[in-house]
Amino acid sequence: MLLLLEKKTTILVISLITSIFMWPVIDGLKENQIQPIASAVSTVAGILVGFVMASISLFASAKDNTLVKNTTKTGYLPKLVNRLHYTMGLLLSVCFVFLIVLFIPSGVAISDFKIISLVINIGIFLALNSFFNFFVSWKRFKDFSQHM
Repeated sequence: MLLLLEKKTTILVISLITSIFMWPVIDGLKENQIQPIASAVSTVAGILVGFVMASISLFASAKDNTLVKNTTKTGYLPKLVNRLHYTMGLLLSVCFVFLIVLFIPSGVAISDFKIISLVINIGIFLALNSFFNFFVSWKRFKDFSQHM
C-alpha cells in the first residue's frame, strides 16, 4: 500500500513539475497555436474514455463468467471497476478543461497574467495524471481479461 501511495505521489510531483516548466512555453503560444493542441488533447482523452467505458461494459456483459464471479467475491473486480471509473473521470476532466481552453478569448488577463495559460497548465497536469492512470488501468484490465 505504501509503495502504491509513493507511486501516486511521484506521478503527482512529476506532473506538477512538468506543468511548472511548461509555463513559459505555454505563455508564449498564440491563439492559433493553442486551439489545435487543445482540440487534439481533448479528442485523444475522449477516445480513451470510450475505451474505458467499453472495458467496463465488458464486465457487465460477462457477469456469468466464473472468473468475474470469483473476483467479485474476493473484491478484486469492484476495485478494478472503481479504478476504471476514476480513470474515466480524470479523462473526462481533461476533455472538459481543454474544451474550455477552446472558448477562452486570448486577450483575457488579470494584470499581465493570461487566464488561458493557467487553464492550459491545469489541463496539462490533469492530462499527465489521467494518461498515467489510463495506462495502469488498461494494463490491469488487459491482465484480467486474458483469463476470461
